[in-house]
Amino acid sequence: MHRSFKLGLDKSDSLNYPNFIDSEIDTILNEEQERLIKQRYGYNNYKNQSFEETQKRTDDLREVILNAILSPNPPTADNEPNGVFIDVPSAAGEEYWFAIKESCLINLTDCSDNQITRRVKVKTRQHDDLNEIVEDPFNQPNEYEVIRVMYQDKFEVICAPNTSVNTYYLRYIKKPRQMNLSLGIDCELSDHLHLELVDSAVNRTLENIESQRYKTNISELNKTE
Repeated sequence: MHRSFKLGLDKSDSLNYPNFIDSEIDTILNEEQERLIKQRYGYNNYKNQSFEETQKRTDDLREVILNAILSPNPPTADNEPNGVFIDVPSAAGEEYWFAIKESCLINLTDCSDNQITRRVKVKTRQHDDLNEIVEDPFNQPNEYEVIRVMYQDKFEVICAPNTSVNTYYLRYIKKPRQMNLSLGIDCELSDHLHLELVDSAVNRTLENIESQRYKTNISELNKTE
């Protein structure tokens, strides 16, 4: 990828561009890698296609998708009523970035005082919705659904009365590891994305150094997206 980047800037035959050292190229590639993942995850891209809308989009990010089985923390004074915090993955190489699919195993007591364990849906909400949800019987947490909001670096899961969180199941996109040529840390994205990533990095670098080739490169890049 370093060689392709230098060739993309025509460094092998020309002295027209800055001489980027390896650590600088690592930084450029890593920034573009993160930008590419965010682009593929959402709609902010040339084809307006979201994650998994096509097989190509699904394959683009398959190498950075992980599963996690999480346990709730004990309730604290900072929690919403019937809420608990859940720590999202943060270990190196597994750090949480974007949620793809969530479900929750809850414990509940039915009308006959039987203890039941049930896997239910998770509905993500904004904090400013919570007050309205409490008053809305059609959107409150219930025995088939819990509410989840983000609080700092944690999930907060809010259950219905007489229910509690047992286990939280999360499928997510992890933050990609940082490429480093000197340490031998390669790109972990799918192989077919490597050239796209380099082309995009070259294009953004040309823009930053105000090259006249920028408009030509962006036109070609859009065709491959």
